[in-house]
Amino acid sequence: MRRAEALAERSEASRRVQQLRARIISNARHQEGETPSEDAAALLAEADQELDSLEALIRRINLTNSATEVAGGGTLTDALARRDIRDVDTLIQRTNWEVELLA
Repeated sequence: MRRAEALAERSEASRRVQQLRARIISNARHQEGETPSEDAAALLAEADQELDSLEALIRRINLTNSATEVAGGGTLTDALARRDIRDVDTLIQRTNWEVELLA
């Protein structure tokens, strides 16, 4: 499986997990005395199966990323970690700048 396909599949699997979560919540919010619209045990089993598949996919993506060298040195995992930290740092710096404007 190519990286782009795996990332698209991960996105789709994450969407399915969120939909299952919404269905579980909706199913739990029925009126007293009413029958739930879906079988709670079946929903939870479906969620478990989807989460197992998502975890396996994420593991394969991470394994590929940790073995993929990028220009400038390091692996794709290293580059993603640098990007994530840079994004958080930018958010913190922007927040600090906004607070200083208000002071």
